[in-house]
Amino acid sequence: MRKSWLAAGTVVIVLSLWLASGLLQSSDTDSTKTSRSDPVMAVEIERVELESIAREISLQGQLEPIQHLLLKAETSGKVQSLPASKGLRIRQGEVVALLDKGSREHALAEASARVKSARSEHAAALSLQRQRLQSQVQLEQTEASLEAALAQLRTIELDIANTRITAPFDAVLNDVLVVAGELVERGDIVAELVDDSAFDVSAQASQQSLGNLTLGKPVSIRLITGEILRGTLTFISAVADPQTRSFRIEARVENSSGATAAGVSASLTVPVEQLEAAFLSPSALALGDDGELGVKAVDENNRVLFLPIRMVSTSLDGAWVAGIPAGTRVITVGQGFVNVGEQVEPILALVKEQTALDRQN
Repeated sequence: MRKSWLAAGTVVIVLSLWLASGLLQSSDTDSTKTSRSDPVMAVEIERVELESIAREISLQGQLEPIQHLLLKAETSGKVQSLPASKGLRIRQGEVVALLDKGSREHALAEASARVKSARSEHAAALSLQRQRLQSQVQLEQTEASLEAALAQLRTIELDIANTRITAPFDAVLNDVLVVAGELVERGDIVAELVDDSAFDVSAQASQQSLGNLTLGKPVSIRLITGEILRGTLTFISAVADPQTRSFRIEARVENSSGATAAGVSASLTVPVEQLEAAFLSPSALALGDDGELGVKAVDENNRVLFLPIRMVSTSLDGAWVAGIPAGTRVITVGQGFVNVGEQVEPILALVKEQTALDRQN
């Protein structure tokens, strides 16, 4: 009996020692794990420098000539000659087409004779009326006959003048739509004239941007050819397009060289306001938890914070953004691997580039 108690006591002591050793080992392991610290993530940063830039609205449009005319015949007749050739620049009053006068010269001579006769009759009636030998009614009849003869003469003279179809303004003779010998009627199109001394650049502005547009504002026009022109805003529609709910705007740009052609596609840029903005590469941009566009930066304690931004303009090289204080340390490389509030090791991009250059040397 005594031996069995001794054996049982030995088993209890051994078991207690084994459990104690396990607890100690577990405690040592946890202590070791706790004493270890994860390495701090290194990120590349860039100190933001602000510049004053113009926030702009860009709209797509096209060049339209300030005057575009389909020149029509104002009388009928056979085309006698076409003094100006298609594609040439012509001056105001220069003849585009001559029509055959036909019998108009004879009608003019007849009308002139009627006027001469009517004047003589009116002069005689006036003389008799002064002598009280003719009534006032008879005098007025001769006066009416004279006015009718003069009106007919003026009509024939105008008809003869209309046989000379001339340019109403300086223009390019863009097309001639008749040939010599062709019979034209009043209202027929004879030629197409384009005044390209200046252009109206038309575009459609959204409802949101309308409040930023005012007449007389300077604009920049970039043509599809790469040429950049300067102009001013001359028209803003007071009524929205019923289909697109956008507003037609126009800017006037001079074309003194005559090198630019109508119909060319153009991008119209209107400055809206001056802003203090920073230029960042696309890799520096990030999205916040709520989907808001911004950047990740490093504070004075080297902890990550998120700063929302406002996009000002974009290009192939990067973007101008507003809303970042000057001197902010923006993460440009590695922002996708760190979270807000996390401590990081910031490395200035310039220092990193210089280090790489030193290694090359």
